[in-house]
Amino acid sequence: MALNGITTITFDADDTLWDFETGMIAALRRLRAEIVALADGGARVPSVEAMQATRAAVDDDPRLLGATLDASRREAIRRSASQAGLDDPGLVDELFDMYIATRVASTPIFPETLPALAVLGERFQLGVITNSNTDPAEIGLSSQFSFAVCADAMPYRKPDPRVFQHAATIGGYDLERSAHVGDSLVTDVDGANRAGAISIWLNQSGDADGRTNPADHTITSLSELPALLGIA
Repeated sequence: MALNGITTITFDADDTLWDFETGMIAALRRLRAEIVALADGGARVPSVEAMQATRAAVDDDPRLLGATLDASRREAIRRSASQAGLDDPGLVDELFDMYIATRVASTPIFPETLPALAVLGERFQLGVITNSNTDPAEIGLSSQFSFAVCADAMPYRKPDPRVFQHAATIGGYDLERSAHVGDSLVTDVDGANRAGAISIWLNQSGDADGRTNPADHTITSLSELPALLGIA
């Protein structure tokens, strides 16, 4: 699809604008260290890998279907703390707050993000559409974006086209004159395609997109985006 006439560019957040994995692992390590310090000496404190498995189990638990991301993470922390004999709800709240603060503080913005946004922001309205619950302003990206749609603010998530339609409503733009950039073929590319926006796949690993409904455009770094849009 042609990119002329674009007025708005929206971005996925985790693993598109910033390195979510690095922040998450740092937060889990600090969480585990805190549990070790609080638990009895003989307690079996789960490893970071076990905590990740617990978080995945929470997502698969039918009793928690429809829970917010914050609620799911809080439940995962509760289960991990309980394995070490820590069952105080107030303590779980403190551990949750510590986890979130550490994850936000430890999440690095990709080095190409800020330069690309600076160039693009001179010509286009920029926004964020993410299935995560991290506001860009928390990571240090506030002035770059006109709006952000985060997961827990909506009853549905990408690739549901209603997420993109909601973003277009609050951003005041036509989906047909927008492009969405993200690293996921399912949530970002399929979502944009279904919503009528131009899809731009951020393929940092060099994978092949052999699907019948592929991305309209592919880049390997956000640094390539200005040139793709003809403003480099």
